[in-house]
Amino acid sequence: MKNQRRLLGIDLCRGLAAFAVILVHSGDRSWGIPISDSAIQLRHSFYFAVPFFLATSLYFTTQKNLSNFTLSFWQKRLKRIIVPYLLWSVFYLISKSIVFWFSNDNSQISKLFSDPLSIIFFGGASYHLYFLPLLLSGTLWLYLARDIKKVSILSIISWLIFSILIYKILFLTDNTFEMDSYIAFSDIIHLIPSGNWFYPICRIILVYLAWSLRCLPYFLGAILINRLLENHQNKWLYSKQIIFLLALIFSFMNTIGKKITIIPLIINNLVIAYCLLLLGLFCSKYIKNNILIRNVGLCSFGIYLIHPFVKSAVEIILIQFLPQLTNSVSIASMLVYSISTFLISWIFIFILSKHKLFSKLI
Repeated sequence: MKNQRRLLGIDLCRGLAAFAVILVHSGDRSWGIPISDSAIQLRHSFYFAVPFFLATSLYFTTQKNLSNFTLSFWQKRLKRIIVPYLLWSVFYLISKSIVFWFSNDNSQISKLFSDPLSIIFFGGASYHLYFLPLLLSGTLWLYLARDIKKVSILSIISWLIFSILIYKILFLTDNTFEMDSYIAFSDIIHLIPSGNWFYPICRIILVYLAWSLRCLPYFLGAILINRLLENHQNKWLYSKQIIFLLALIFSFMNTIGKKITIIPLIINNLVIAYCLLLLGLFCSKYIKNNILIRNVGLCSFGIYLIHPFVKSAVEIILIQFLPQLTNSVSIASMLVYSISTFLISWIFIFILSKHKLFSKLI
């Protein structure tokens, strides 16, 4: 896109979301070291990244002219998701294997390749790669976009409420996607013997079904926001008062709202994601020609994809020079991990983006 056509507010929010992912991954109980209550609270306030990335991707995709949803569109769309997914999966498999080999930890190498199905279809090569097949599952709802865009706003809202109820039931019955075991609909999949030839097929279908149901509210929310903005292009909508109100709602739902048990998590995430999306859209009116913001927006997805590798390198350096930060998880340690990892990842992706082939593939 040309510089003057980019929505720099969205670029800023993309950069913020990429940083949020890194901060969330910069310390939790899985590290096996003490974690302070304040650090836990800080992490919880940065869980908005994946919902925002889903909302943004589906919003801009459903904004396209529906006549463009041709075979060529699908080929380009799938290529933009599948090619980076495969390349980054290979990258993490190789890099982890090298690290385990040098540390003489053959058991970890065996564990890494113990579930080929999860590596190929569910992002098993690294914990964050699941987002790409998740996004692919959400993209498949675009087949319905042409028909849904023709119905009334009230009907879209009704379908949105229905999709939230479906996912809520899925969540309450523990049939959502499980990161540890890379399965979904555990009650069903456990009825099928793992040695049965039908088991892998069933497992893939159920995981992608669970992901699709998770993405459906975001897809319908994207359709709804597009319809509302099409019918209301008033200048007051982009006023500073509206921006302040959206920021207030985002802050409330991202902190206090998460503690209100009567608000389902899916509703909380939807409100947070689309508040941040609208903030980015409306703030774009006031942000002009900022090269840094534009660049962080362009590099944000690359930052997301490479950050676990960089974070591991940062951890090795900190163990040598600041070991006190690696003995426990605190706000200070999380900020040191996340800020340094974010900046190094940004620089690395910026350098790679200068190469046309790398930029296209990753």
